[in-house]
Amino acid sequence: MRALRVPAVLFALAGLAAMPVRADDENRDFDRIPALSPPEAGQDAVPGAAAGAMPAPTSAASGRSYVEDALTLWSRRTGLVVPTPATSPDWQNRTSLDGRHDWTLGDDVTASVSDRFNLYAGSGLAIPSRQDFRNDFREGYLTWEAAPQKYLEVGRINVKNGVALGFNPTDFFKTRTLLDQASEDPSVLREDRLGTVMVRGQTLFADGSVSLVFAPKLTAQSAVYTGTMPSLDPMIDRTNGDDRLLVTGSYNLIPEVSSELLLEHASGQTRIGANFSRPIGDAIVAYAEWAGGRQPSLITAAERYGRETGTLPATAPDPLFAGSGQGFKNDVALGGSWTGPEKITVNLEYHYHQAGFSGQDWRHWFAAGAAAPALAGELWYLRAYAEDQQEPMSRQQMFLRADWTDAFVSNLELSAFALVNLYDGSTLAQLSASYFLSDLWTAEALAGATVGNARTEYGSQPQAGSLIFRLARYF
Repeated sequence: MRALRVPAVLFALAGLAAMPVRADDENRDFDRIPALSPPEAGQDAVPGAAAGAMPAPTSAASGRSYVEDALTLWSRRTGLVVPTPATSPDWQNRTSLDGRHDWTLGDDVTASVSDRFNLYAGSGLAIPSRQDFRNDFREGYLTWEAAPQKYLEVGRINVKNGVALGFNPTDFFKTRTLLDQASEDPSVLREDRLGTVMVRGQTLFADGSVSLVFAPKLTAQSAVYTGTMPSLDPMIDRTNGDDRLLVTGSYNLIPEVSSELLLEHASGQTRIGANFSRPIGDAIVAYAEWAGGRQPSLITAAERYGRETGTLPATAPDPLFAGSGQGFKNDVALGGSWTGPEKITVNLEYHYHQAGFSGQDWRHWFAAGAAAPALAGELWYLRAYAEDQQEPMSRQQMFLRADWTDAFVSNLELSAFALVNLYDGSTLAQLSASYFLSDLWTAEALAGATVGNARTEYGSQPQAGSLIFRLARYF
């Protein structure tokens, strides 16, 4: 597909250039599409939503805790064209105590904490060892309502932006925040991840909002975590390795069209972004998300980061001969959702990540690994870097997601998603079934698969499939 041209994108945004910029509106949804309009005065965050939504809770204490056990079984793929440097596990069991809570400390101050403690067992794990446990300090911050509808927050906060489900070009704070999850669904992963230490101010008004976020550099950039994560380290090195500034704002200028503009500056580079969503009738919501800025290709960025953090030797050759790859890059997510009469919601999206691999890049990747097995570590590092940044590996893909509440019987929810590489047709797919045994107990089973021949993105993954059994008890 021909690359999107910058002037065309800017022309589409020209009519919105005078809008005030707006903050993220976390966990607003219309048929699973996050809406962009701000909350009404005094409205609480959506129950069960990630901490960080404004305005603050009005009760003295609120939140939830639960114990979760997730057993994962993997099947290995043999005959890889580019062998992986490390051996993939066959099974893992994770038992977690998870909690998200808010406390009112005064008339205009609240405290919020989100944390999870994990115990691990699995193939390749020694017992006892530091690999057997880990604490994930996701969020911890104070919120001060300085004046009506004006808020200041300080601490570790999970800031989320974007209207799409499978890929969010404007979700600038997603990088290096990924944590262990039972599901591989992109729309699930962003709800439960590391926050970033920051100061955030937000003003809400009748038809929109405006916010400013500053996340300071607190430590040097660290290497991509390719093995076990630290046990008790809060991993500030993943989220605060550089100064970052984000300005976001919204104003409902056009009836029934929710819109958002964003400006982000980090690592000496500036990106701008926009989100739009509009209902079409009672059952369909159309949405678009775009971000653009001058940046290197994925290949160049990964190799540069690997050398700067010591993972790759300073004199390591470029196995794909990609050159600098520097230039203006566009990221786009176009899609829509349809909600049927039987509590069925379907989302279909097209994703374009210009910095990612083209079909030719993939051919070079496999050719380099087959011709020089010694380069396998560096080649797989490119993929590890993309996962760490939570960016698509490929330039073009499709995303399909379906969810059915009360499927066949009450309290049974079925969901499925598929990510399809548009160059080679390979697919990452997952099917899940959740049954709510009571108000306190939930059981879930998930089956995932990577499908494709040996020289495709998903067909070259070392793990061909997975089965996950999850049980949670809330209190």
